[in-house]
Amino acid sequence: MKSLSAICFGCEPLGGVDSGNVDLDEIKKAIYKALDLGVNFFDTAGAYGLGLSEERLSKILGSRRHEVVIATKGGLSWTKSTSARSVVVKDSSPTAIRQDVESSLSRLRLDCLPIFFVHWPDKNTPIEDTFIELSKLKNEGKINSIGCSNFSAHQLRAACIASQVDYVQLPINLLSGGLDSDISKICTNNKIKVIAYNILENGLLSGKLDKNTNFPENDRRSRLPLFQGSEFINVLNRVEELKVKAVENNHNLLQYSINWVLMQKNISSVIVGIKNTEQIKENCSAIIN
Repeated sequence: MKSLSAICFGCEPLGGVDSGNVDLDEIKKAIYKALDLGVNFFDTAGAYGLGLSEERLSKILGSRRHEVVIATKGGLSWTKSTSARSVVVKDSSPTAIRQDVESSLSRLRLDCLPIFFVHWPDKNTPIEDTFIELSKLKNEGKINSIGCSNFSAHQLRAACIASQVDYVQLPINLLSGGLDSDISKICTNNKIKVIAYNILENGLLSGKLDKNTNFPENDRRSRLPLFQGSEFINVLNRVEELKVKAVENNHNLLQYSINWVLMQKNISSVIVGIKNTEQIKENCSAIIN
């Protein structure tokens, strides 16, 4: 498989859920701009918009979907509920994982998924059962590389016993800290590459939020404790301190935050959720310029 670009285009906003107000035409333009800037890595998931992110990404990329690396995730099943939000359940049983792979192949219109992550560990399914099934799917040519998302060191170790694991996806940023040392050792010993997400801590490390920022109801930040009351004020104060460090390193906060993550051991790429061309240009400028 080709080398991954350091910047990975995060396609959760393309699903149109929990990312605030999005303009699909703007995201489409951003995807084309990303390709122009050398981005060849796109991250999506079956759960993003309940399949919509995958379907839209495939349609926008067209034939170029065969030229890039698309990572998707499964192990979450969902049902429509009577409320505004769907009910999502972790299910990494062999039957569910196989169905998720088949569904993603169909939505992305691919014969083989470049990277397939188990989105979240499922406490009701033995890890070895999940990863033995993934190995079968890889041997059948339906998956090229296998990944774990949001796994602890113990869970990752169990996955590595059952199957080859190629990638790990975890939240890593200046505010929450670097890669867990035990996970780092496992990755080094097993030659696993780490894909970092939430590197800007839901926009806090963009440096563009302040105490007067309001989040619409369709933006998950309107529900997250970190963005409420005194906790929000406290983290904004920490952000101001980091802005000073960024300037000392001749960067703005966003550039400093991206570079900090990329310099961590075992990090291969960083995922940035993108809504428009300005965002992809700004994020790419951190490493391209």
